[in-house]
Amino acid sequence: MSVKKKMIQVGCGGFGAYWLEVIMPRVNPFAEVVAAVDVNEAALKNAEKFVGLKPEKCYTDLQKALMENEADFVNVVVPPEFHENVIDAAIAAGVDVICEKPLGDSIESSIRICRKIKAAGRKLAVTMSHRFEVEKQTVEAMVKSGDYGKLNYVVSRLTMKRTPHYESSPETLISSALIHNLDTIRGICGCNAKSVYANCWVGAPELSSGVSGLAIVEMENGTRAVFEESFVNGSGMDGWSDEYLRAECTNATIVADHRKVTVRSDMGYPYPKSAEIPLLEQEYWDHALIIHDFVRWLDGGDPPTTMYEENLQCCALTYAAIESVRTGQVIDVQEYLKQHMEK
Repeated sequence: MSVKKKMIQVGCGGFGAYWLEVIMPRVNPFAEVVAAVDVNEAALKNAEKFVGLKPEKCYTDLQKALMENEADFVNVVVPPEFHENVIDAAIAAGVDVICEKPLGDSIESSIRICRKIKAAGRKLAVTMSHRFEVEKQTVEAMVKSGDYGKLNYVVSRLTMKRTPHYESSPETLISSALIHNLDTIRGICGCNAKSVYANCWVGAPELSSGVSGLAIVEMENGTRAVFEESFVNGSGMDGWSDEYLRAECTNATIVADHRKVTVRSDMGYPYPKSAEIPLLEQEYWDHALIIHDFVRWLDGGDPPTTMYEENLQCCALTYAAIESVRTGQVIDVQEYLKQHMEK
């Protein structure tokens, strides 16, 4: 890998602060923040505190930051409705882009962004981090090895305890949380989605306006996946990035739960009755792995798995799930994408 890449961080509050405090130290060998942008001056203090930026390198004006700083890429960590505007500015400045999920705040916006990036000859990847956490990658490798037979179906669960005043909508539940689990299953199955049916509801309006959701997806290879998602439960079965994942293969059941992977089988030798599986080992996972592969792409390497054209399939599945909630219908994901691509 060549010299360290220079990055402008756009969005320094909320999850942007997490980027500055937690993620950037892990990617320091190959990427550094040279400037930060946020419309809230108070949030810019996070860039000074966590990555040591001088006040003059902290901006409320994105255009000014791009003009005054030499950068290889921008990191987009603002709400989804502002992604396209930030990416437009990056394209105009001739820099590449790392973007938090979802790529756009609608399928239309996601398609426009992909077309603009391609037309400009720029590079963009989306930080679909959960898919690249160590236990999910361990499960994916086990399934793809074929050692446990053919994959039949997958179950994914992310349920958290209710917190005071928590609010959500089907759109935010799917596009900010379930999107990670949908993409994880795409990786495990090794193909795109054929159809999706999703249902979201408010289960206890007297306690919370937050929604719960269930979804079932049929993949193009015939594998099915079932999803359970809720942040308003009476108990927290899981944690953010500690989702439950179960892959049912013909000869064994593979489970990831709270960063531990186990396999069990009643099929006899050579399959274990029950065993804990060592997690895969490598230097980088999740966000750090995506940034590492993105920087390698900038240096002429292969595109990362989450590059914009590939990620458009994740966007299509995500927004097709939202469309299913709105209509109560099963949505043909590829037809849904095709129709919007033709507009």
